[in-house]
Amino acid sequence: MANDTQQPFYLVRNDALADSAPADDYLHPERNRLVTDPTSTETQYFGFYVPEERITAFGYIWHHVNLKTLTGGIIVWQGDKRYMLASEICDYREFMTDAALHQDLAEYRLENGYGMKVLEPLKQHHMTYTDEARQNAIDVRFEALAPPVMLGDGNHFEQAMHARGELLLRGKRYTVDSFHMRDRSWGKARPEANLPLPPFGWITAVFGEDFSLVATVFDDPRENPEIKGQFALPPDRLVTSAWVRRAGRVQRIVAARKRVERDPVTLLANRVDAELTAENGERIRLSGTRFNSMPWRPWPNLQSLVCGMRWECDGRIAYGEYNDNFWNDYLVEASNAAHR
Repeated sequence: MANDTQQPFYLVRNDALADSAPADDYLHPERNRLVTDPTSTETQYFGFYVPEERITAFGYIWHHVNLKTLTGGIIVWQGDKRYMLASEICDYREFMTDAALHQDLAEYRLENGYGMKVLEPLKQHHMTYTDEARQNAIDVRFEALAPPVMLGDGNHFEQAMHARGELLLRGKRYTVDSFHMRDRSWGKARPEANLPLPPFGWITAVFGEDFSLVATVFDDPRENPEIKGQFALPPDRLVTSAWVRRAGRVQRIVAARKRVERDPVTLLANRVDAELTAENGERIRLSGTRFNSMPWRPWPNLQSLVCGMRWECDGRIAYGEYNDNFWNDYLVEASNAAHR
């Protein structure tokens, strides 16, 4: 697939899958140099759950390659949070130099104490963090459940992981033993302009070594009556990137229809029902209910609601994510409609 490196990642449709290599766990300076936009981006995302306690951990770095700055850190929350800063751990900074990456991604520690180490590329990683004053600490290792799934542009992969370790949260200890979907991207522009787009959701679910999926899908006007005019994308543009791994076989998801029941005040996803169609015609029906949430602002012109989800599919249960994203134009229209 031809890659338009100057286009926002959420508007580029993925039409193929590619292979990954151990080097993809490290920085990609050659690919990044192809993006002349100042928003050229490389990211790394790891996390974990303690679902029975309604806990999610969100560890992230966002390297602004051409600006030579870093955004990122660690956020851990329990239950529904009205504000990001209400999270039990919220140590996330927007403007840091990229000096922390002097060892590439092999091992780094940010100014806020969040650290990651590659133990074995594409297979094992280690997350650490300590804040003695607030009695917060993380010591969690990640082991790959399967190889990464690389998108066709060769600039983005997702990978099902098994997280094991210990979390100290405001003085209380928790054992971590959960599945999670990591995410890596590079060589992509991430412009911050307002865009007239409908809500945009990132679904992740890891049921086990044999079954996992990711689906990046815009709201469907057939399921969301608020979407009209400029916000109504045609069915063939609703899915930008999506895949499913079953019994060792990875297939692209080529079509999707999802219905999101949102709280009318907070817009939090109370329930998500999705029908995903794989390239071989297989239909995957997924239903999820929220077990926690945290409002995250990747940048000021985008509102993201990160919802921990309990997913059900074919009688199996998975804990994963529904990351719901909103731009200004849609929220203005939706807000005005609610008050008519």
